[in-house]
Formats: sequence, C-alpha cells, structure tokens
Amino acid sequence: MGGDGDGENLKMIFVPRQRSRINYKGILANIFLPTLLFTTVFWVMCFKVHYVSPNLTWFVVFAAFCISALTACTAYSRKEDDEEPSWYTYAAGAFFVASITATVFGYYVFFTETIKFGDYLTLNTYAAINPAVNVGQTVMDSGRVYFSHGVVLDFQKTAGFKHGDTYCVVPISHTTQGQMDKLATYDFWAVGVNCCEEPRKFHCGANVMNPQIRSGLRLMNADQLPFYRLAVQQAEAAYGITAAHPVFYHWTQDPLMQIYKHKENAVRFFLIGVFVFFISNFVCVITATFAFAKMGRF
Repeated sequence: MGGDGDGENLKMIFVPRQRSRINYKGILANIFLPTLLFTTVFWVMCFKVHYVSPNLTWFVVFAAFCISALTACTAYSRKEDDEEPSWYTYAAGAFFVASITATVFGYYVFFTETIKFGDYLTLNTYAAINPAVNVGQTVMDSGRVYFSHGVVLDFQKTAGFKHGDTYCVVPISHTTQGQMDKLATYDFWAVGVNCCEEPRKFHCGANVMNPQIRSGLRLMNADQLPFYRLAVQQAEAAYGITAAHPVFYHWTQDPLMQIYKHKENAVRFFLIGVFVFFISNFVCVITATFAFAKMGRF
C-alpha cells in the first residue's frame, strides 16, 4: 500500500536538483541604479539647482519617491504571480533608502554650506571703507568689505556677552599717525564666539593680531545677531562710545577664499556621501545575493 508513491519519492531524493542560475542583471541593476538615484537627488539637493530653483528640486525628490513606490508595486505584483520577486523587493527598499537619505543629507549640506556660498556671492563687495568716514548704513548690503589703509581693530574696546557661549565684539577703527581715532559712531565690528575670555583680549580668527589684515566677511548667522548687538551695547556703556548702525564681520585676510571654502565643503560632503552610499549598497547587494542563494532563487 502506497508502494508506488514511496518509490517515486525515493527516486526524487536521488535526482540532483537543478542549479539556480545567478541573475547577473538583477545584481548589477541593484548595485548601480539605487546609487544613481541617490547621486541624482543628492546633487540636486546640495548644489545650485536647489538655490535657484527650489520647486524643481522638490519635484525631483517627489519623482524619486514615486520611483520607489512604483518599484514596490511591481515587486508586490510579481510576488502575487510567484515570479522571483526578491530583487524587485530589494530594489524598492534600496530606492526608498536612497531617496530619503539623499534628501535629508542634501538638505543639511545645502543649509550649512551651499546657501552661505550663494548668499555671499549675491551680496555686494565694498573696498577702501574707512570707519572714520563711512557709516554702517552705507554697507548694509555688504558681503565682503576691504578696509582702507590705517584701519585696525581697537582691542582696548573689546566686549563680550555671555549666553551659554561668549559672543565677542571689537570695533573696527582707524589710526592717524599711530594714534587711535575717536569715531563719532562705531558701526563696524569684528566678531567671534568664545574668543575674548580675558579682558580686552580678542583672538577670534587666524592671525587676527596681524596689522596687515584689513578685510571682513559679513556675519550671516541670524541667530547670533541679537547676542552680538547686546555685546555692542555693553561696549557702548563700558567705553562711552556710540554705535548707531552696527554691522558685523569675521576679520579675515582673504574673504573670497573663506567664501569658496563653503563650496569646497559642499563638494567634499557630496563625494563622501556618494562613496559611502555606493559601498553600503554594494555590501547589502552581496549579502542579499548569498541570502537569496540559500533560498534557492536569485
């Protein structure tokens, strides 16, 4: 009883299984296509496209998530037909991860580096500014300012306002025959954070003591402005001076180089991001390949 069935089962045990053929197209597609999607979205989020055309940028992001959703639907339909859904399922997940990570990290790079680079280039550049002659209202749209000969930092009027960090200010003044001029209004200020701990000591920025440095890069951090204004008010009260329309600068030897550092940082973050995503996805694809091999399908 049941002899024929037992014999057939016994025969099947000794029949060698047909080897699963490796789906090279699926493996290669899942190595390169998610990386391509990540690179596209990351590039659009990081660079000039986002600055000049934010609507186009978010359309690209939306399209990336649509690709993820469409791939997920394809994976589900093939699973219903039981037609080797594994690589489609992996692709849907990889596309989604690529879209969300590129959007998040691209947004971060844009607002920490690219937007500053773009804003500085859209602001005006002023040369030969003399605090003894010019007032803050004349350079309210400045991004870079190159001061005239004889302009120095008046370290004796350094002030700092402490709010967690110490927000340091020092007036940008002018000397005549080696003597510090007394200005009608002290509108130009060099600034920095946590660099004036000692009284009347200001060491914000590299080589700030170098008398050859006579240029400033406009402060762009709006969150810090109220604290620097409070520091200026302290300086006014302490030194009996007036600052009618204060404007704030980072004291630097080469403002243009500092501006282009933001672009260099954005490019570096972009290349690192693409490399890290490619390697991570490559490792995941290889891991998935072995996992699918154990399941008997590629």
